[in-house]
Parts: sequence; C-alpha cells; structure tokens
Amino acid sequence: MRAALLWTVNDFPARSSLSGWSGQGYRACPTCNEDTPSMRVIGKTAYFGHRRFLATNHHWRSNLQFDGRTERKRPPRRFSTTDILEQLRRVKTGIPGKHPNYGGVKRKRGDDELNWRKKSIFYELPYWATIELKHNLDVMHIEKNVCDSLLGTLLADPHKSKDTDNARRDLAKLGIRHELHLFEDGNKLMKPAADYTFSKANRRKFCRFIRSVKFPDGFASNMSKKVAQNDSRLLGLKSHDCHVIMQRLLPVGCRSLVTKNIWSTIVELCTFFKQLCASTVNVSDMVEAQKQLVLILCKLERIFPPAFFDIMIHLVLHLPDEAILGGPVHMRWMYPFERYLKRLKDYVRNAAKPEGSIAEGYVVDEALTFCSRYFDDVEMRFNRPDRNDDGMHPTRQLSVFESQCKPLGKQSYVELDNNDRDKAEFYILNNSPELEPYLK
Repeated sequence: MRAALLWTVNDFPARSSLSGWSGQGYRACPTCNEDTPSMRVIGKTAYFGHRRFLATNHHWRSNLQFDGRTERKRPPRRFSTTDILEQLRRVKTGIPGKHPNYGGVKRKRGDDELNWRKKSIFYELPYWATIELKHNLDVMHIEKNVCDSLLGTLLADPHKSKDTDNARRDLAKLGIRHELHLFEDGNKLMKPAADYTFSKANRRKFCRFIRSVKFPDGFASNMSKKVAQNDSRLLGLKSHDCHVIMQRLLPVGCRSLVTKNIWSTIVELCTFFKQLCASTVNVSDMVEAQKQLVLILCKLERIFPPAFFDIMIHLVLHLPDEAILGGPVHMRWMYPFERYLKRLKDYVRNAAKPEGSIAEGYVVDEALTFCSRYFDDVEMRFNRPDRNDDGMHPTRQLSVFESQCKPLGKQSYVELDNNDRDKAEFYILNNSPELEPYLK
C-alpha cells in the first residue's frame, strides 16, 4: 500500500513553519509573495493597499481618501510552481538560532531570499514541487480572527479594538479623515467618536440582541453566556461561536446601529463567508466572489484605519482561489482536528505523563468500544436514545389531535368563548376522516 501527501491544514503560524515562508514582515502573505501590499504604521505592519488588485483604469485608484496617495502599482503577480522553485534555489542553508559564526546573533536573510527561512522537507517528495495548493489557509482561524477584529472595533472593546490612539495618529500621519484625529482639550487628549464604533446605547442593544437569540439544539453554544454582565462586550468566544456570529447574527444585529455604507460592507463580507462555507462550491461563484472581495476590502479601507488590516484580513482575499483548487472548505479546515485533539486531551489523567495517558486512554476506549458491541441489555453509545428523543405518545382517538411532539411545562386550561368554540368545532369536523361516515 502506498500513501501520498495531498496538502497540509494548519493555522497560519504552523503553516509558516511547515512551508518555510515567514508569516511576518512586509512580505507575510505566501500567495502575494514579494508583491504583498503592506505599509508600516505605528508599532506594527499593516497589510493595507488593496487598490492594487483593481483594474488599472478604476476610479478608486486616483481617490485620495484611502491613504492620501494615488495608487499606481500593478496587481500582484501570480507565482507559478517554477517561480517558487527558483526562489528556493537562492535560499542559503544556515544554522538556526544564534551562533558564533554569525557573531552570536541570528543570521539575517538576504534580499534575494525574500521571506524564505528554509526549504521545506516536503520538497524531498518527487511530486511536491508540482502541486499548486500545498498548504491550506485555515478558514476556521481566519474567520475567527476577522470576527474578533470586527466585534472588538464595533463594540470599542478596550482589549481587542483596532481603533487605538496609535491608529488615530496613523490617520494624522497620512493626512486623511481629519474628523477622527486626536486633539487636545486643555490637559486632556480627546479621541472623537468614529462612525464604525457603536455608541454606548447601541452596544447595549447589540449585546442584548446576542443574549436573546435562541438556536436549535446543537446548532450553537449558549450565546447568552458570552455577553458581559454590563452588556458592553462579548467574552470568551470560541471558533464556532465566531462562525455563527459572522454568518447568522452580525449581519442582522448591526444593521440599524451603524450607517448604511458600513453595515452593507459588513453584510457583504459575512455573505462571502457563508457562501465559502457551503457544502457545495461553484467555480463561477468563487471567481465572482474573488472580484467582489477586492471591492469589499477597498470599502473597508475607506471605513477603518490602516491598523485594522492585519494579515488575517488580507488572507481573506485568497480564500476563493484555494476553494477553486481544493474544493469545499469542510475538507480543508481545522474543526475536525481541533475536536479530535480535545478528545485526546480528555484522556490525560496524569499531567506529568501526558503522552502515556493519551496512549493508555485510547487503548482503553478502543477495548470498551469493542466489548460494548456484544451487550444487548446495557445502555451504550450505540443504543442509547437521543438527547431530544420524545419517545412514543399514546394515540388519540381522532387523528386531528395526533402529535409527535413532547409537551413542555405545566398544563394550563383555556376557556373558549362561543366564537372560538365554533371555529374549533368546524376545524375538527372538517379535518377528521374518522367522522366522515357520521357526516354523510
């Protein structure tokens, strides 16, 4: 029997380690390669400037509201597998970490090495160099990071908001959006309220909306537990919580709380994620989504400050291309692996020996699963009823009263007036086949 490595599925830091292309710096995007749109802002690198992906005659290229400059750069090139191999031939084999040969410091990469730190060991496979999609961008982590950035900025979360004082100083440095610049009022530094953040009253409305939502059993976690007690922000969101919020709640919840151009752009972004995560993907739809994503990101650049655009926001642009090459995302994201790792972690009983605990727990689980198939009178995972099994209910004399649902709560009696009683009798007489012989 032979096996082949099709692709890898990792979060972005692990992807950088496997592929050899560093996910930091001005060229952090592995798809755009050396043409990654980036700029330096205060304290970080922002991946800003998606007007490059527009047509050369698009009117937004000459609009100064984005960054105060006209965009003249051509769209980033598409690097073939041959181009990647040529880049890897220029990568020098060095000793990792600090070494006396380099003066006791880490060796600096040369300009011709770009962001390559090493040549991946996977290139020893004879077919690996010809594969176009080698390392998948994980949609699960990208969606969560985008959701955290949006919610943190909309709710003005002091720990997660991208609308910081330095972000406002970046706007002043670029000479754009003067109404958002910091200003001094006496001895205080004032930060004007932005259109892309909720007011205090609107924050309460949005959080109460999230708290009040009810989902079918097993669809999502209890969202009411994710809302802070003062209804000011959301806490402890997991990856699947962000998945549900992005595709179901955020497009509805923010509609009346911000201006139309802001919520319409957010809705377009959420709609793309919903389309991307569908069980079936159409190639023509992904090609069209790729074009729309460029416009969506450009609209976001006119709304949020440059500090909002970390690498995760930029990587959204390349998800349609990977969907065309690799197919639906439910075969290429981290959800099944994360859930299985949670199962393995539950096997650990001795924190000092986690590997042995996992191995022993796995063997015990396999043995119990094998033995349980020979028991008929014992409740097991294979024969236990569903959590929401309503069971069998006694059959009513008339079929119109039959129900497959289990009643909840205490019984209550309602007295009908003459009008309601006549309507009920009319419905029963005309919808009960058992009474037809008596009505003839």
